[in-house]
Order: sequence, then C-alpha cells, then structure tokens
Amino acid sequence: MPTRPLPWVEEWVTLFVLEESSASQVEAWVERTAYTILEEVPELASRPGLPEGIEAAIREHWTGFLDQLTQPQTAFVLVPTAVHIARESAQTSLPLETLNRVYRIAQQSTWGYVTDLIAEIDDARSERTELLIFLWERASDWIDRSINETSRIYHEARRRIEIGQNARWMETVSRVLDGEALDIRRLSAELGGYPMTGYHTAFILAAGEEQDAVESLEESCRHLAAEAGLRPPLVVRPGGRQAWMWTSTSRQLTPDAELTLSNSPVGDLRVLVGPSRPGLAGFASSHQLARRTLDIVHPDKRGVFLHAHHEALVLLGCNEEVDDFMRRTLGNLAGHAVHEVSLRKTVARYLALGGSIDRTAAELSVHRNTIRYRLQKATTLLGRDLGPTSSEVALALRHLELSHNGQLAP
Repeated sequence: MPTRPLPWVEEWVTLFVLEESSASQVEAWVERTAYTILEEVPELASRPGLPEGIEAAIREHWTGFLDQLTQPQTAFVLVPTAVHIARESAQTSLPLETLNRVYRIAQQSTWGYVTDLIAEIDDARSERTELLIFLWERASDWIDRSINETSRIYHEARRRIEIGQNARWMETVSRVLDGEALDIRRLSAELGGYPMTGYHTAFILAAGEEQDAVESLEESCRHLAAEAGLRPPLVVRPGGRQAWMWTSTSRQLTPDAELTLSNSPVGDLRVLVGPSRPGLAGFASSHQLARRTLDIVHPDKRGVFLHAHHEALVLLGCNEEVDDFMRRTLGNLAGHAVHEVSLRKTVARYLALGGSIDRTAAELSVHRNTIRYRLQKATTLLGRDLGPTSSEVALALRHLELSHNGQLAP
C-alpha cells in the first residue's frame, strides 16, 4: 500500500488538480506537450491523423492522471485513444520504440512543468522533497504502466497481423509447392514483393527443445540470410517447431556464401539448405531437397547442413538397407567404445584429406606415427585394407555420424 502523503502535500495536490483541470489549463498543457513531442519525434507528423491522435491521447492521459492524483491508490486503465494509437501503429509498422519515446518525452515535459511550480513554493512549513517524491512516484507509475500496456497491445496486434499474413503466404507457397502454374508477377505481389525470378535457395529451420529458439525462428531466418549477404528472405511458418525460408539470387549461391552459412552459429537449431534452383520449379525442388536433407539428419544434431555437401547421403536416405550397408562396411569399427569413436574420427579425416597422413596429423595435432598406429587399428577392426580412396568406408562413416549421431543401435 502507498504511504499517505503529509497533510500539506495533500492540500497542495488538491489545489493543483483543481487549477490544472480547468478547460483552458488542460488545452494549454496539451498544446505544450504535443509541440514538444512532435518537435523531438518529427516522423510522427508524416503519419496521417497521428498528430491529432497524439493530442487527443495527451488530453485523455492528463485528465485521467489528474483525476487519480488525489486518490490513495491509482486505478490505471490505458486511455482509449492510446489503445487505438498502439493498434494503428502496429498495423502501419510504426516502431514500438517510437511510441515509447513519446511517453518518455511526455514524462520529461510533465516533470519539468511540475518542478517549476514546486520551485515557487515559499511556505516555511513545506518540505519540497516530500512533494517531489510523491509526484515523481505517481507520474513514473502512470508512464511505466502506460508503456507496458501499450507494448502488450502493440505486440498482440502485430501477432494477429503476422498470423493473418503467414496464413495467406502459406496458402500461396503451398500452391507453388504443389506445382500449380502461376503468374510470376502476381505471385510476387501476393508474397510481399519476394522476387520469383532468378534462383531460389530453400531453407528449413527446425528448433530443438528450447522455447526461445521456437519464438525467434523468424529472427533467426533473417539473421542467417543477412550473415550470408543474401536479400531479405521470404519466411513462412508451417506450424510446429519449423520455419521455411527462401532467398532469391541472380545466380547459384557462391562458395563464399555456402562457407558462411556452414559456419554460422545457429544455437538450438538444425538448418537444412536446399540447392539453388531457377524459376518456380526450382522454388519447389529446392524446398523438397531441403526436406529430404532434414529426413536424414539426426534430431540431436545442431548446425547448418547444405544439401550440396551431403547429396550422396540424401540420395541414399536412411533406412534398413543403408544401415546394413554401413554395418557390413565398417564391421567392428562401428562399435560404441570410446577408442572406436576416436578411431572413426581419425579415419574420416584421413579419407577427407585424400589419404594424407601428414595433413591428418597436423589437423588433429598429433604425431604422424600416432596416425599410422590408429589406421592400423582401424584396418584390423574393418577387416579390410584401408586405402586413401576407400569411398565406401568414407560414405559409411559420414552416414553414421550424420544420420545416427555417431551411435548406431545394435
């Protein structure tokens, strides 16, 4: 419960409210505050009807604040015009930060006006600090609650808009994926201006268990595209813990862009990237191949997985026949023991580096004789010679790591 102010503070506040509530004083206050806000936030003036709405909101806020100022406890409700402005701002993409600035400017204007009045108090019994604290607490509480409620309404409105837009875009995207023959210009307009000409690269972002990763999927999509120097992407949410994304380029993704994507930190996400394909058919086929890549990546894996880097594994898929091939190829090297896992990593790097013992030793930071010893042990477990071009072994190792996270069930 708020502390009851001193009697003289109550008396001063009562007289203050009586004087400031007159029509002329209210209008003077509205004019002064609106002028300050529009001067410091000039972009508001270019929004049709918003300056008038700001004036109306100031009037409602000020009279509502004055009505509550003499009460023991503030009964706050965001004024109707402020509710309308919050929703209208969300619909017209006026940043929430701009609305918050408006409130803070109003708070500064209020504080400057009140402190000037308090400075004129010359009553010997007055302790100005008591009055300053009372007014500061009441004004700050009103502004803070106004900002919090405005933010809630703004985000709620934005969410409704995004859900509606996502539903429309998802319907349009589904028609493209189903192979419908659609007019490219009209299609681009329906998808918010996304260019349908050129090459399309599809992404699927699949979130893990972290709730924050699910809630920030759209942000992760745009950040990933920006990191790789790509145009603003088309993003849709099919539901669940996924986001689908496409980027449009004039040509196939460059090796530099692929390298940047591969090394991008994505937290609790699996990001599957289809190949760059041209036209409407490419828009659909890139997505389909991204989905097939998702099918073979173990759910516990995290990171960015490009179809171009795993094409052979995607073509094979993950099924009993492929797993049997892997078991026959790796033999006892597919075991679960720690030393067997270590041997597999050495063999995988050795084969990836073209069978170079020196390069493998340098990359793993061990002596070349250690690499020779590990390769001999691996050969024994494999039950076959391990040549520098053992493509079947390399393929089986990659499948074990990508599709089974390095641990194949018996």
